[in-house]
Amino acid sequence: MRRIISLNDDRWRVGRVTQKPFGNVNDLGEAREWLPAQVPGDVRLDLLRAGKISDPFYADNNESSQWVDAFDWWYTREIDLALRDDERAFLVFEGIDYLSAVFVNEQPLGRHAGMFSRQVYEISDFGIRISDFKPPVPNLAIRIWGSDALPKMKLSPLEKIWRQVIRPLISPPNEPYPPRFATLKCQMQFGWDFAPRLRTCGIWDDAFIVITRSVFIEQVQIKSQVQSPTSALINVSLSLDSDIDQQVRVECSVRGKNFLLAHSHKHTLVLNLARGKRVYSFAFELPDPRLWNAWDRGEPNLYELEIHIETLDSGLSDYATIVFGIRSIELVRAAGTRANAEAWTFVVNGKREFLRGANWVPLDAIPARLTRADYAARLQQARDANINFLRVWGGGLREKRAFYDLCDELGILVWQEFPFAGAVLDQFPRTPEFLEFVSAECGAIVRALRNHPALVVWCGGNEFNTRSNRAIVETLRDVVAREDNARPFKPASPYRDESHNWRVWHRMANLRDYKKDRSPFLSEFGLQAAPNVESLQKFLPSDSMYPPNALWKYHHAELKKLYRYARSVDARTGSLDAFVDATQRAQAHALQIAIEHMRRQKGKTAGVALWQLNDPVPNISWSIIDYYGAPKRAYHALVNLYAPLFASFDYALTRRRAGDVVQGELWLVNDTLSPLKLELSAVHNGAVISVWRLSVAADCSTQLDSFAVTLHEGANQLRLILRDGGRIVSENEYDLNFCDVGEINPISNFVVTIANRLMR
Repeated sequence: MRRIISLNDDRWRVGRVTQKPFGNVNDLGEAREWLPAQVPGDVRLDLLRAGKISDPFYADNNESSQWVDAFDWWYTREIDLALRDDERAFLVFEGIDYLSAVFVNEQPLGRHAGMFSRQVYEISDFGIRISDFKPPVPNLAIRIWGSDALPKMKLSPLEKIWRQVIRPLISPPNEPYPPRFATLKCQMQFGWDFAPRLRTCGIWDDAFIVITRSVFIEQVQIKSQVQSPTSALINVSLSLDSDIDQQVRVECSVRGKNFLLAHSHKHTLVLNLARGKRVYSFAFELPDPRLWNAWDRGEPNLYELEIHIETLDSGLSDYATIVFGIRSIELVRAAGTRANAEAWTFVVNGKREFLRGANWVPLDAIPARLTRADYAARLQQARDANINFLRVWGGGLREKRAFYDLCDELGILVWQEFPFAGAVLDQFPRTPEFLEFVSAECGAIVRALRNHPALVVWCGGNEFNTRSNRAIVETLRDVVAREDNARPFKPASPYRDESHNWRVWHRMANLRDYKKDRSPFLSEFGLQAAPNVESLQKFLPSDSMYPPNALWKYHHAELKKLYRYARSVDARTGSLDAFVDATQRAQAHALQIAIEHMRRQKGKTAGVALWQLNDPVPNISWSIIDYYGAPKRAYHALVNLYAPLFASFDYALTRRRAGDVVQGELWLVNDTLSPLKLELSAVHNGAVISVWRLSVAADCSTQLDSFAVTLHEGANQLRLILRDGGRIVSENEYDLNFCDVGEINPISNFVVTIANRLMR
């Protein structure tokens, strides 16, 4: 029988040594001070618990912990491997960050570069009990090189010349051909506009030992194909490690995970195994499949496949339980588009799905400390805001397994990007050695995630030139085809008609500029807003709370732009409370204008994803939920803006005064698959001024009627209330006093247009 020994605990120790080049190094004896450590973990977390550094998320403390990167680190612990003669043991690390070497009984098992690969080592021959030593000694040790030892860019003579040419075009602190290009580490850890330079180092994901017998199930891949309403084909690939040539019996049992299946389905076969590691594939039919759906289109039905491997002479050798879902996914072109247009309409289980989405960035800049509960809290907030889609941004992570498990369970669609970001004028390395490394590391990412039904598309990464980085794109395309081949692949984001609309905010265009966007998929846009005062007090010293100063700037507030948009809704920003409120109102206004515009274009547009859902650090940023989980005003607005049934008022955002008439068009959006009879009420300053009774087609966006409101003195709040049989299904609110003036600088507009074209 399989046994699991978890190494996720606090029985570790960490010690530092002088940094050395990455290679064959065993200097464990040079560590002079050992501190308690925890796995999953990070060097900074262990140092913080030991009082060796201050909280890097408070004020500018992160600057004082940069010395950590200049040392290398050993993690050690004792393990007890008392094995029977017929047992085998495998040491498994789901992620070590970033350069590592693993030792058991001071014997090297292997070295690895990369943050995301699973490392598996057989340690059956190291079956030494702790009690054999007096006192106990660490028989498991992992050497991790500090971040200053990370690989650097090696430029050709031509690239060195090009670097000097483009340097004036790239705003400091950014630089052409940055060191992060040479790694597949989380890119934002080198510093981003919403994240500090904080390059993590440690055993950041799960660690455990698997004890099995003659045959070890190392990995299972499941592909499903709906053949008819009454049958699905389940394809299974088993990665098996057998210690001898032998014949085995494989028993498969399928049952419902989150629903009751009347009868479990069983499938049995015999395999002839060769000694060593091999992949064996087979298929069987599953009757009456229950499909996995996004939450707004049905139930996210999940199955469990339990696999037993039995040898003919000694019985059960190993078993595994895998969760999977049955669903189809394809991308199609919108009706009426040109023949060579890029496909952007997502079709899930044969029905198009409008994406009401958000961009997901790492939930913590030190991701080692993330737990399932952390992911669950934020993903439930996403689901409660009617989000059905998350783009896992390419400057971030292959998240921990719990993130994808929860998206499967909640019915949230996932777009996963590989760890490449921000190469518009420069290029990632293109040497054969680097491309081979990309193939191996990104192949590991695909293998880790491919069984999750929530994952619906792979993407090469964020905002890079796909032409000059063609070698990377083709390598990633080959990886997806080899390891998955069941999902669409997009070379990068944005790509061909996809929009990252940063004319608003970065180029300080007016909010009405969003209405000019005719892209079929708007996957980045947004405004910054300060978090609530209670959150600010947790990471800013009391003597620097307000007015904003250099310490605010350290936490990534672009204050000039923040003030501009805050004053567009309220010129009274003389106190901290007023400033926070004004920034959050401006953010909510911006998202409302863009989201309503895209949803009204349903059919021509396939989806929208705001930047950004969450924060990795306490921050002043584009997030609608701050690092501590506190929602901003825009989050509460999103609950209605993303409601599957939704009424919208399209009117000009021009300056007006009391007595003026606001003239516009009413729209109704139905993202459900059912035609409905609804009631729409318009309420101005608390008084009902119009009521409509409507018959609405399924899956549509419909212009209903012209509509006019006369402005009063003071507040002018318009609410659209949508009811289904007396039950309120959504409300939408407008501040009709809001307006914007002026136009975007034409030079700035030209610059951002050229940048967008280069990325596409």
